[in-house]
Amino acid sequence: MKSTQIFKTILLALPFLILLYVFFLRDRIDAGDGIGGGSYDLTKLYAAIGIGLYALILNLVLLIQDAHGNRVFLLGGIILLVVTIIMAVRSF
Repeated sequence: MKSTQIFKTILLALPFLILLYVFFLRDRIDAGDGIGGGSYDLTKLYAAIGIGLYALILNLVLLIQDAHGNRVFLLGGIILLVVTIIMAVRSF
């Protein structure tokens, strides 16, 4: 595996890990107030918006660089975007 492929894999894996933590593990580990300080926790909202924008920009960059060479990473980015949208809709 080339170093660029490892780097792109890390760029796709980190948002998945953040989604896993924020949407599944965070409430079980620490049920704190979160972002917002009120009765409604905005952490999931901010995480979903941030990761959705990140996935969109990452897909655009991968398309601009080399769409044919990055097709596996583009598929991973599209899956990340779809999973983020599903998680956001499911939690709100």
